[in-house]
Amino acid sequence: MEQDPRVRPMSREENAAYRGVTVDESGAEPQADEGETPYGSSYGSTSRGSSVRYIRIGGAAPRRSWLTSLLWAAVLGTLLALFIFVALPAIVMIVIAVFVLGTIVSLIGRGRIMAWLIRRLYGR
Repeated sequence: MEQDPRVRPMSREENAAYRGVTVDESGAEPQADEGETPYGSSYGSTSRGSSVRYIRIGGAAPRRSWLTSLLWAAVLGTLLALFIFVALPAIVMIVIAVFVLGTIVSLIGRGRIMAWLIRRLYGR
């Protein structure tokens, strides 16, 4: 197996600081042979001259910009305000209406209400 003189084991300091990014030191773009894509042949093998430019390994969370965080805060604030000032009062009004209707029905009585409805619908 032929060894590349540029390849060497990482030191302990390099290994501790390694975050999953591999950069080609020459900075050259990988060259594709005739009939191959820039990422290798159609059979999945890579060409000899190609190198890996950037690989993310692990679950490192991407850093968000201040603008993105501000935008998310505005969206969540809008949804919270919509819930507090629109949905919650509507839910409270419906619950109160059900309690009031139940109280009226229990005070007057179901029989009287049904008799009144029958008279109103079929008239006498």
